[in-house]
Amino acid sequence: MMEFNKIAFVGLDGVPHSLLKKFFELQVMPFLGELAAQGVLCRMNSSIPPISSVAWTSFMTGTEPGNHGIFGFTDVAKDEIRLELPSFDDIKTPVIWNKYPEKRSIVVNLPFTYPARPLNGQLIAGFVSPIFERAIYPQSLIPWIRSTGYKTDTDNVRARQNRAFLVDDLFATLNSLEEVVFKLVQEPWDLFIFVVTGTDRLNHFLFDALEDQTHPYHNDVISYYRKVDSLVGRFFERLETQTRKVVLSDHGFTDLKTHVNLNYLLRLLGYLSFQSDDPRDISNINPKSRAFALDPTRIHINSRSRFRNGALSESQALEIRTRLKNDLAKLHISDLGASAHNLPDDLNEPLFTAVKTREEIYSGPCFTLAPDIVVLPRPGYDIKASINATTLCHNDIFTGTHTYDDAFVLIGDKETDVNSIKCEISNVADLIPWNKTILT
Repeated sequence: MMEFNKIAFVGLDGVPHSLLKKFFELQVMPFLGELAAQGVLCRMNSSIPPISSVAWTSFMTGTEPGNHGIFGFTDVAKDEIRLELPSFDDIKTPVIWNKYPEKRSIVVNLPFTYPARPLNGQLIAGFVSPIFERAIYPQSLIPWIRSTGYKTDTDNVRARQNRAFLVDDLFATLNSLEEVVFKLVQEPWDLFIFVVTGTDRLNHFLFDALEDQTHPYHNDVISYYRKVDSLVGRFFERLETQTRKVVLSDHGFTDLKTHVNLNYLLRLLGYLSFQSDDPRDISNINPKSRAFALDPTRIHINSRSRFRNGALSESQALEIRTRLKNDLAKLHISDLGASAHNLPDDLNEPLFTAVKTREEIYSGPCFTLAPDIVVLPRPGYDIKASINATTLCHNDIFTGTHTYDDAFVLIGDKETDVNSIKCEISNVADLIPWNKTILT
């Protein structure tokens, strides 16, 4: 039996298990296909909601949002309806490299690690990292990293206007990541983590090109995935024999059918209104509103127990929550209006596969900060919480969207019994060899 003394995690942001299997069959990703044949490949559940900030935090803490306190890229303030932008500093539980401070760790491009914090090792934060100097620890690395032209992320604003630019930017960003990773892997370490973010960006913009051989960017998409496979293979070739190798994604992906604007829906249902005709953020919500939504699928009830100027007593809030949950559960695709007739699904199918209260999803010390309701959409229906949406549905340049139950974890050895693995992203850190907990 192999005794591992190191572990390396490679994250492929937004790569679905189903796509990975297809790429194995087509020999698009031969290295990972062979690694899966030698080890264990599991379809994995993401976080709720299945977005990078929540999912990667669940991975790096080994806990659920009710414990680590990150429920989205944005959140509402503790006691008032005001938008906040949580960061690495707001995580309420230790991350895995801080749980084992005697172990030396190198972390590169892991989302939601900005601003970089001290650790026994080196950290280059992933997106979102607005100030370059605050994204790196120790700061002695800054001159070298800057000299490489390293990029945390693609220019997604420009990519919306120019897909040819996006393709070039994806490859350039991947090349810069490779240079940094291959240099740092030569340093002493016990835990190494790096994440490829470009796979998520590609899937958002060009998911329609993956299987359509006539698509003008089909060959570019396939070439990108081949390069990612090669990168992972060449990285693992540099590792010692007694290093456990793990590859994972934070959520799955599927074809995007339409975006559904949740706050617009709450307005139609009579739960939400605004103080102006041109609201900009949640601070413009009418204080008498009973509920409002945050991206991507979270709904808060405007209760006095949660917000100091809340409109509803505890009993009223529970009544409204029950009523709203029932209203949302009754919605069908046909309720999307004229746009629904362009969708391929049966119009009588429910819009949401489930509507959950926070008690059904979350537990832990951060439970009281959790959303009151979370909707789980049908695959392909991307739920948005724009405040100023003027239609129930809309489409844009994106062709792919996230899924909850089609992430993956690939363990490059058979030392772990596949039947004992609980494939949830918050369990992956249990694979650390010096952690005595086994995935159960």
